[in-house]
Amino acid sequence: MYCGIFAQTNSITIHADLNVKTDVLKIQQEIVYYNKATVSLSEIYLYNWANSFKDRTSPLTQRLIEDYNKSLYFAKNTDRGCSEILTVSADFNPVNFSVLEKQTDIVKIALKKPLEPSDSVKIIVTYTVKIPSSKFTGYGKTSTGYHLRYWYLTPVVYNNGWQTMSNLNMDDLYTDVANYDIQLTV
Repeated sequence: MYCGIFAQTNSITIHADLNVKTDVLKIQQEIVYYNKATVSLSEIYLYNWANSFKDRTSPLTQRLIEDYNKSLYFAKNTDRGCSEILTVSADFNPVNFSVLEKQTDIVKIALKKPLEPSDSVKIIVTYTVKIPSSKFTGYGKTSTGYHLRYWYLTPVVYNNGWQTMSNLNMDDLYTDVANYDIQLTV
């Protein structure tokens, strides 16, 4: 037997255009997020693991160094990846967002009104993603094309608090079940 709160599934719709000359994705993404918690939420967090490759201070870069892999630390900017969030709206109203200071691959979205249990919010984000070289993690631009993984925004799981986890190249993205509709134009 399922309670109504557990029957609600997040949905993610992505329209992306890939420029193969610049290795940049232009993305318009819609997330319908259901509050499955028993408390009101005043913010929502999103995984932005595409931003893990941004600079020398990212958690991913630091993790690779722990494994004596300095390839991302000394990488050229042309080989690095990153994301740039242009606009964010919640239920068609612009909202403030920020990147966490020590987790540059997590985005915090401040809601204008609390999201009550069992309610949903429609988040629309416009952003770009510069695809990194695949030499760092095996995902990204290869000599023959692209191996894409963790290139779009995904809601962080709320389970007695937000379970924010940075990309540490351990293939351990903790996400909730969601319905996806992805349209990618090359």
